[in-house]
Amino acid sequence: MAGRRRGRADHRPTRRPAREGDDMSVDWELLLSRLADELTTKGKLSSPRWQTAFRATPRHVFVPEYFQQDSKTGDWNKIVVDHPEAFDMVYSNVALVTDVDDGRGVSSSSMPGLMTRMLELLDVHDGLNVLEIGTGTGYNTALLCARLGDQYVSSIDVDYVDAAQRRLASLGYLPHLWTGDGIDGIPDRGPFDRIISTVAVSHIPPAWFHQLADGGAILTDIKVNPAAGNLVLLRKRGDISEGRFDAGRACFMDMRHPDQPDPPPAADRAGGTPVRSMTNLSAVAWEQPVPWFLTCLALGTPIDVGYLLDDDYRPVAARLSARDGSWAEIDTTDAHPHAVTQAGPTRLWDAVERTTQIWNAHDRPAWDRLGLTVTADEQRVWLDSPDGPALGHLGT
Repeated sequence: MAGRRRGRADHRPTRRPAREGDDMSVDWELLLSRLADELTTKGKLSSPRWQTAFRATPRHVFVPEYFQQDSKTGDWNKIVVDHPEAFDMVYSNVALVTDVDDGRGVSSSSMPGLMTRMLELLDVHDGLNVLEIGTGTGYNTALLCARLGDQYVSSIDVDYVDAAQRRLASLGYLPHLWTGDGIDGIPDRGPFDRIISTVAVSHIPPAWFHQLADGGAILTDIKVNPAAGNLVLLRKRGDISEGRFDAGRACFMDMRHPDQPDPPPAADRAGGTPVRSMTNLSAVAWEQPVPWFLTCLALGTPIDVGYLLDDDYRPVAARLSARDGSWAEIDTTDAHPHAVTQAGPTRLWDAVERTTQIWNAHDRPAWDRLGLTVTADEQRVWLDSPDGPALGHLGT
């Protein structure tokens, strides 16, 4: 839904007056100040301009309720933010699930420390035109408005936009909001000087590339598989957008699309004679972030991960499975080396072994040694420099 544009001579944030429905027994301004101090001390909120914006933006306005999952039953319980314990949670450096569908969280308010770190990485300046992919609750949108002024902020989401618009308006912000598929950006609002995505994507959508101004930057979470990817910051120079993955870690929910069909069902578990071997690697391959990313990049197909449990629901093996029916099980008991059993047209554990060897051969690079070059024709992941070894390509 489009909000009207308006100019503002002075976009410095101000304190919001008390509103009907506020719990006046809770000093949320004190809680917000403590959170800001915590993030500043940890180096996640360094810029004085962002500190001012953060301290003037009440998170509970955008998270009036959240969900907590029962660790025993798996049920989700709705928590209304109308009592001190809930306010304490909202003003903590934690992610909060804000929508649940079919037994799983589908939207969240990210960790404030991650949001401020990303906003500072984005390197915004006065007068820049910013596109946010994934409006969600509207909290991150509000931070952008507080820093830049709402006339410079556009945001798109497949859902939640009406609620976010009301919350933003309650603070006096009227950015340009749109309900639609974030993969398309907002063509009539570009070109954008900055694009920030608070949802994970498997590659850089062409629309983002084309709507980014020359010299502009894209910050997004690249995920080629669950737990396989990280933030990347790209700068555009002519026909190329290029940059490095972030040294830290981030994990966002996947981008959703309107009328998104369910994924195709996985093929039946492949039959035939399983192949058995031994491995010295960790059985839980996905806990090694960089080599697991390289593995999923090389395989180029969704990989499901999980555990095989015994009768007492204790994990006895890590399990990998692919859509073509391929599978691998790796013993997680204390035995070492670990026994591996795999079958199917794709030898999943063999891929883990190969990419780990490549990772070791390059002195176990951390995230910030990996980078991405995006052109109209390819999206290439590289090591150390754009002309360094190619580690794989993102699908388009």
